[in-house]
Amino acid sequence: MIKMLHRILKFCDAKNARNIRIAYIFSFLKSFLRNAPVMVAVLLIRELMEDKCDVIMCCMMAGLLFAMLVLSSVFQHIADRFQSASGYKVFAEKRKEFAAHLRRLPMGYFTAGNIGKISSILSEDMVFIEENSMNVIAVVVGNIFSQLMITVFMFVLSPYLGVVMIVAEIIILCVAVPMNNESLRNSAARQQSVEELSGAVIEYAEGLGVSKSFGMTGESVESLRAGFAKSRDANLTFEREHTPWERALEVLYALGSGAVLAVAVWLTEKSSMDNASFIGVMLFLLNLFTPLKSIFQLGSRFTIMVDCLNRLEKVFAEKELSMDGTSEPIKNAEHEIEFSNVSFSYENEEILHDISFKADKGQMVALVGESGSGKTTIANLLARFWDINSGSIRVRGVDIREMSMGTLMDHLSMVFQKVYLFEDSVYNNIAMGRSNATRQEVIEAAKKARCYDFIMQLPYGFDTIIGEGGATLSGGEAQRISIARCILKDAPIIILDEATASIDADNERYIKEAMSELCKNKTVLVIAHRLNTIQSAEQILVLDHGVIKEHGNHEKLMAKKGIYYRMSTVQRKMNEMLEEVGA
Repeated sequence: MIKMLHRILKFCDAKNARNIRIAYIFSFLKSFLRNAPVMVAVLLIRELMEDKCDVIMCCMMAGLLFAMLVLSSVFQHIADRFQSASGYKVFAEKRKEFAAHLRRLPMGYFTAGNIGKISSILSEDMVFIEENSMNVIAVVVGNIFSQLMITVFMFVLSPYLGVVMIVAEIIILCVAVPMNNESLRNSAARQQSVEELSGAVIEYAEGLGVSKSFGMTGESVESLRAGFAKSRDANLTFEREHTPWERALEVLYALGSGAVLAVAVWLTEKSSMDNASFIGVMLFLLNLFTPLKSIFQLGSRFTIMVDCLNRLEKVFAEKELSMDGTSEPIKNAEHEIEFSNVSFSYENEEILHDISFKADKGQMVALVGESGSGKTTIANLLARFWDINSGSIRVRGVDIREMSMGTLMDHLSMVFQKVYLFEDSVYNNIAMGRSNATRQEVIEAAKKARCYDFIMQLPYGFDTIIGEGGATLSGGEAQRISIARCILKDAPIIILDEATASIDADNERYIKEAMSELCKNKTVLVIAHRLNTIQSAEQILVLDHGVIKEHGNHEKLMAKKGIYYRMSTVQRKMNEMLEEVGA
């Protein structure tokens, strides 16, 4: 537990750690004053038994006891002020640090099933530590001092009593240490079940619409039921395996108190201890091991805190993307985008193999290939959602790892099929593209993105609040607002996940017009789903299992009669069949 206290102190910043250490002083003084009245009582009893006590002495002793009681409360208040305030300040800052750390993690971390872990840490682990750590520190430190004082007082009364106390405390520790180790193992399983339950709840909530549409709400809830059952079993196992240790400690406390009493009786019978000292032992008897008992009753909370800290520190230990590169404006270079021998692995599986290509200013580079071929990964690497394993990616001649993230993002705009809009006004959602834009510039961007007309039909026009994720808009409308945001940003490089793949015909026309406005005089990296939309691209890269198998323009690739030719032929035949069915 001392190690745990030290660990919590290391977790705190220097100022708050100093405040907690100052609180130790007042905790010691409080503990001394809480136990001192019994010691004073022993002295008073000895004076009474020797007929040396008068009214003046009794009044002085009463005044001393009252002063001890008042000072004890004052020191308790001061210790609480130092510790409790520090605890809340520490975790207010830790939440900010945690958020900043998450912002610097690669996007891959958030697609690896870690959302439940993050949610559990924020909603369970950090709250538990925050609410318990400072209270536990106060209790443990105060009780350690109290137990030491009781042991020292037993030595003062008789060395034999002190030895018995030491032996009893060692035996108690021999049981308490393995109890804490066992609790730590079970608390890890308990917190893991909480994490899995959080993930199951999130997954169930996100997939509820799909489950209902297929009439599978009963089946989909099975994983949620299993999560609740696992959490229940983990908690019951924790309590079931911890309780026998608690009972064993209760027995040892009783045996230790009995042993002290037996030795005190033996010493009194041998006249090695006076009656006043014996009475002093009796006054302490029921509380001899109360401080230790109080400490070890916190054992389960300690072990849960240890596991909470382990999980929190594990996330903090995740490697961040370096974001501290140059923030100088990037001048024009020979190539706008340059991938050189880029390889990338995800969870020990190489996804991209030796990818190389160049894009000059104003060119369109299209990425085509089957699902899982690496198209989106290339786009994500250019935006530095992950860091590559080998090779280099350059924007205007500068390696993106040597740029600050702000500088890189200033040069990129991204439009993906899955659009996310914030629960805010239409105006603010578009103005995110450039925070210092004037209202007229925002309106012009909306007009270019072909969304001005439908915005003006909303209840409050540009000041209408959009539902979270753009829920109050159609998919095409949300897509056009996201394009308006990118038009306003006016970045020189556009990453485009073909946004018309799942849009109705009317919206598709508007979105194509909006994208034409967006891509004017820009360098465009487009993930192509419909090959007829990228026939004018200067470069088409055909990907297969993370390798560029073919590259060239449309005419060159069709002449090769390779992968691109086959894909294009299949799509053309499917379109003809759909037209016949439609006819």
